[in-house]
Amino acid sequence: MTKTTRARALAGVLATLLLVCSFAPSVAATASDSASPAETERTAATTTATTTTTTLTTTLDPVATIEARFDRWLATHGKAYACPKERAKRLAIFADNAEFVRVHNEAHAAGKKSHWLRLNHLADLTREEFKHMLGYDASKKRVESSSPPVDAANWEYADVTPPETMDWVSRGAVTPVKNQGQCGSCWAFSTVGAVEGVVAVKTGDLISLSEQELVSCAKIGGNNGCKGGLMDNGFEWIVENRGVDDEEDWGYLAKDRRCNWFKKRRAKAASIDGFKDVPRNDEDALKKAVSQQPVAVAIEADHREFQLYSGGVFDGECGTNLDHGVLVVGYGYDGESAGHKHYWTVKNSWGAKWGEEGYIRIARGGMGPAGQCGVAMQASYPTKSSSAPLEDGDEPTVLDAALGAVEDVAAWGQERASTVFL
Repeated sequence: MTKTTRARALAGVLATLLLVCSFAPSVAATASDSASPAETERTAATTTATTTTTTLTTTLDPVATIEARFDRWLATHGKAYACPKERAKRLAIFADNAEFVRVHNEAHAAGKKSHWLRLNHLADLTREEFKHMLGYDASKKRVESSSPPVDAANWEYADVTPPETMDWVSRGAVTPVKNQGQCGSCWAFSTVGAVEGVVAVKTGDLISLSEQELVSCAKIGGNNGCKGGLMDNGFEWIVENRGVDDEEDWGYLAKDRRCNWFKKRRAKAASIDGFKDVPRNDEDALKKAVSQQPVAVAIEADHREFQLYSGGVFDGECGTNLDHGVLVVGYGYDGESAGHKHYWTVKNSWGAKWGEEGYIRIARGGMGPAGQCGVAMQASYPTKSSSAPLEDGDEPTVLDAALGAVEDVAAWGQERASTVFL
């Protein structure tokens, strides 16, 4: 077969995959229990020959190779698509990401990168689709609650001498990694994670709190559920609500849902007194804050190296256009890292299959005042002065109940209006 003929054949295969995408299921040839020894032998020989031919074809044909990898990836992550056309689209995206991972990991193997990538559960998403998971929106900060930048010299932790390393996970102040799904609610996970942390530090009780309550109810300052929000607004809402429910009682749905007024009013598993900002663009100040408790931060995460991150100290491409809320739960030093060795330990909200079991180590120091990916630009933490147990919410009055019912009906109407005519 000439190179031209082979190129045409390969182009035909690609066209079939991407446009027609008619994939016939593979069926293994097996001998019948009633077959004669001769028939069984012939069948076995045919099966061996077919398997050998298929293996050779897969080795030589890049299209067959990537499709086989894609099938294994689908099985690993339990994914399926509604139609052949969608499968073909996702296969093309997967193939592009696979090449990106290959090139990057070769650079890591050569000692040119301190972190490595893999084809994780996000490997069938384009960059634009991936961005829908990034819901931090600094424009939603309420003007009336805005305050001047914190002065590092007069800040409450100005005189703190932080330890060389800190790990709030091992200290029992961090709940297991959660998954926000295809909902831009990262701000709620960052907010709740910080509250879980300070409650554990102050009371000794680690309680998994409800992100869904914030997604459904915390509209303060323009926060808008799956369409984005801001951690400071989330803290402010929890203060005004005098607490937040736990996850067991108000589970996560990864969808905008109407606020359950009675549950919001009555069910409180944890509370905070307020919140404070960390001095901006100051990683030393951030280190002091993290030495006291987990801290909510915003970063820029809309790059493929972040999407497909697997491990190591991340010092890759990213900027300071903040778009994702996460939680800094510690810091440390990795002497074996090929590049940057000091790092922040960051809890993400994309499930435990992403990164280092749901975490990422981001380069600390040496990346300018804003820090790697802007980690030091918008850091904040909730405050809690008392370790006293939380009291139950007040019993609603008749007027409160009536107003709550009106709010519920109005919210239900808005929800129906946004979905019925889709």
